Amino acid sequence: MAQPYDAGYKLLFSNPEFVRDLLLGFVPQAWVGQVDFDSLEMLNGHYVSEDMQGRYEDMVWRLRFGEGDWVYLYLLLEFQSTPDRFMALRLLTYVGLFWQQLEKQGQLTRDGRLPPVLPLVLYNGLRPWRHSTRLSDLCHPAPPGLQVFQPGFDYLLIDENQYPDSELNGRKNLVAMLMRLEQAQTPQALRVVVDELRGWLTLDDQTPLRRNITRWIIDLIRRRAPSGRIPPLSELSEVSAMLAERTETWAERWVQEGMAKGLEQGIEQGLEQGRKSQAALLQSLLGKRFGPLPEWAVQRVEQASMEQIAIWAESLFETESLEALLEPGEM
Repeated sequence: MAQPYDAGYKLLFSNPEFVRDLLLGFVPQAWVGQVDFDSLEMLNGHYVSEDMQGRYEDMVWRLRFGEGDWVYLYLLLEFQSTPDRFMALRLLTYVGLFWQQLEKQGQLTRDGRLPPVLPLVLYNGLRPWRHSTRLSDLCHPAPPGLQVFQPGFDYLLIDENQYPDSELNGRKNLVAMLMRLEQAQTPQALRVVVDELRGWLTLDDQTPLRRNITRWIIDLIRRRAPSGRIPPLSELSEVSAMLAERTETWAERWVQEGMAKGLEQGIEQGLEQGRKSQAALLQSLLGKRFGPLPEWAVQRVEQASMEQIAIWAESLFETESLEALLEPGEM
């Protein structure tokens, strides 16, 4: 069943500006520079078969390429916490059904062939996506002579968590901004990105886009600070003002949410990996609060238990100094 934030993601990627920036910023292939982005058209509900209607997270766009032929983008928004080893098989089925529908409707190229399709998975789960994007890696090697009859299929994976802030920061790209918003570890960091968007999206014809982004950010804040009351907001300027007013109130909840994510990673990847994730997050927050950490503080956090890290996280915004928080000496 689709989650509320799935709906928010689909709302954002229903805007052609997001699809354009996804291709320009995260599909490192030469053909992207030859497409006509003014021709972007979403096809869901028009060319998608009945077999595909139930897959809430699917989106299909098309755009002109070269001398006027259509290129199709089959975009799968993937929110499951566990990466799917058989994603290539799923997408092969989806794209096959999509091609079948295009053939039935006569939506072929000028020479009567099936149009090219880019199968793309946008993934924002906690765990890194370790599985191959190639169908052949799922199949047992065929004996000589049978290999030629095996299907070949690859998909393009964009794993949001594999893009560090240093790579995303400074990029005038909506999808990069989206990743930075999701990776923001404090209300202050979130406000920085919101203010960048405010300075960027200033035109009257960008009003619907601004409001869609605002709705998504409000949903993000509600997940980060679920007990905080948030009034109805429709503009990024209002979100920025609210974050400025409530930073101290939400700071502790924000950290606790980050700790909860670290615990979830611990359950899925092993307790030691989860402890390391929590330690890394706490070091990042300590650096933002107190500046560059001395070596003794780094070692103390890295050697601490998950329980001790959680205690420090809860006290982070109530302590005046790094020394008072970590209390050098015996743990």
